[in-house]
Amino acid sequence: MVLKRSVRGGVLSPYPRFLFHGLRSAQLIAAVIVSGIIAYFIYYLRMEKIPIPWTFIVLFAVSLATIIALTVTICLYNFTYLAPSFNIVLNGITSILWAMGFGMLTWSVRNSHVLARQCTGKEFGGEAEAGVCRDYKALWAMALCGTVSTFAALALDIHTQQKTTRRGVYAIPEDDKQAQKLATELNSVPSMLVRSQGYDIPREQSPVVTGSGPMWQLPEEDIAYHNRYGAEEETHGPVYTDEPKNRSLQH
Repeated sequence: MVLKRSVRGGVLSPYPRFLFHGLRSAQLIAAVIVSGIIAYFIYYLRMEKIPIPWTFIVLFAVSLATIIALTVTICLYNFTYLAPSFNIVLNGITSILWAMGFGMLTWSVRNSHVLARQCTGKEFGGEAEAGVCRDYKALWAMALCGTVSTFAALALDIHTQQKTTRRGVYAIPEDDKQAQKLATELNSVPSMLVRSQGYDIPREQSPVVTGSGPMWQLPEEDIAYHNRYGAEEETHGPVYTDEPKNRSLQH
């Protein structure tokens, strides 16, 4: 299936293309990395029969919710139409969850001073502990990226919604500017004039407008022919034969 860039489902997308996809890519990368690290932690915590912290549960839930929301909205964006009002609801909910999970993670990391320490075996007493330190730092960085990118996407949704609902002003979508430029260049090229009314009738057969309406005018050759035929008929008159009369006399 070939999709047009600027027209999706017959409706132009109001989002600026590069900024829209850039923020969504940052959200997706952050959500995938966070969910992977949290799944790794949960797996080993369950093996050791250690209770799972609420911080991990919230971050794992919001990362999965972000992946699902991005999948749904990209399908709407490509195949039908992604309304900014609908995207505001999704990004608003995920922004709250990202802020909550990032705040809980920052609180737990600050108490352990993981961010201020070097992740080495000498510092933590072993390579396994140093690996956990690196995973925590990566988790904190990706949680920060997911939170910031989601809030930025929410701000973009609000700005796009205000732009599309502004009364009395027509704003050309960002992803349609290139198409408009191409149309302007094509209009500047001289083209052959094509009549939309179809084929023109010959000039000698054009209708003559009179007081009662248009009358069709025959070519001069046809008029001369019919006049000559009528003149010959009037000159010679009808032709009669005496054959029936002769037959009656014979009987």
